[in-house]
Amino acid sequence: MGRLFTPFFWCCLVVFSCNQFIEKAGIHIPIVHAYLDDLLSAGIVLGFALAFQQQLTFRNAAYIFSFWHSVVFVVWYSLLFEVVFPQFDARHHADVLDVLAYSLGAVAFHFLGNKPAPLLLNLPKRSVKKLP
Repeated sequence: MGRLFTPFFWCCLVVFSCNQFIEKAGIHIPIVHAYLDDLLSAGIVLGFALAFQQQLTFRNAAYIFSFWHSVVFVVWYSLLFEVVFPQFDARHHADVLDVLAYSLGAVAFHFLGNKPAPLLLNLPKRSVKKLP
């Protein structure tokens, strides 16, 4: 399973998990608590999406995302988490530095995590039945 994802994905996931554990343990580091999850989100979300596309959608280990995939991620997460959610949920608040963190994470993903898959899963070919 580890070979389906890039080392960058695993690094982001491990750091994110450690950060969550530290927060749940009651250790609060303000700048880390505020922005680290946002910075890591692109590596995790785009890394998972890339593996899904390579393995299941296109079945092409060489497939990688264009720069525009990262741009769409940043715009989507910025609108969702900085505009929409703060209007409906008091736990969310808009912060322009979150958008910067999404952007930096997306750039890091584009250069460090947007890589061809080391292998393709050996999945049976799907046949598409034509409708009468």
